[in-house]
Amino acid sequence: MHRRSCGLILACALLLPFGTVWATARDHGFDPYPRAAVAYAAVVDGEMVWGRNVDVHRAPASLTKLLTALVLLDSNWQPDAVLDVSHAAAHITHPRVGLHTGDTVTAEEALTAMLMHSANDACMVLVEHAAPNLQVFSERMNARAERLGMHDSHFVHPCGFDEDGQYSTVSDLLRLGRAAHANPRIAQIVALQNASISTGKGRLLSFHNTNQLLGHLDGVMGLKTGYTAQAGHCLIAVAEQSGHRVWLVLLDSQRRWSSAHRIIVDAFAAAQRGSRTRLAGTTASL
Repeated sequence: MHRRSCGLILACALLLPFGTVWATARDHGFDPYPRAAVAYAAVVDGEMVWGRNVDVHRAPASLTKLLTALVLLDSNWQPDAVLDVSHAAAHITHPRVGLHTGDTVTAEEALTAMLMHSANDACMVLVEHAAPNLQVFSERMNARAERLGMHDSHFVHPCGFDEDGQYSTVSDLLRLGRAAHANPRIAQIVALQNASISTGKGRLLSFHNTNQLLGHLDGVMGLKTGYTAQAGHCLIAVAEQSGHRVWLVLLDSQRRWSSAHRIIVDAFAAAQRGSRTRLAGTTASL
């Protein structure tokens, strides 16, 4: 009787959302990448195949900027608008692209620097011109996150700084990554390896994409890196090979690039063999 009850519980678990099901798989020791990150997930062709702690609250660092970009693009976006750089934006913490107080930059250039180089000065220039204060902008972010189905996240700072009450999960960040990449403007920017912007004062600022997978792993199309003291090294990556698509989220990874490279290569190999380990059920919402 006991065995029959356990079998029924397991069968019911397989019908639940992927976060709950993954906890069941994890508890049984099915984790091929125990050192990849504190929390991670790999999704192949819409199905989560490997992961750990996918519903645990973690600081999202600059992965947050993908949500910031969606909010900005939803808000009467004018790419050619010329924006003034404030003292506060120019002196915000690193990473910065190098804007100075009194510089000007177009909205599109600032968006490119924010997404490619994770530039906090560009991020703040955009936010300052889109909302009267950070609280108003964060309210827009949380409303947008709710519409995306990110029900286990909350955002306070648009640049992804460590703040009380700022958190997300691997599951929610997968949803964010897919929504951001579905936007053609964002998808185009995050695939660039190098870019430059003009400050309006004769200076040309050149910068590179912080995603070190680009140009080093076939099929990688982006998406976003992040780091803070609380969050550790983070990554959302998307790649396509031979008709297969892989999504990867790493939160607090000690070996971000080697882990990401290995997992993505292994995921494509498993997809080609048709032998993916189906631990987490179907994730149609991804």
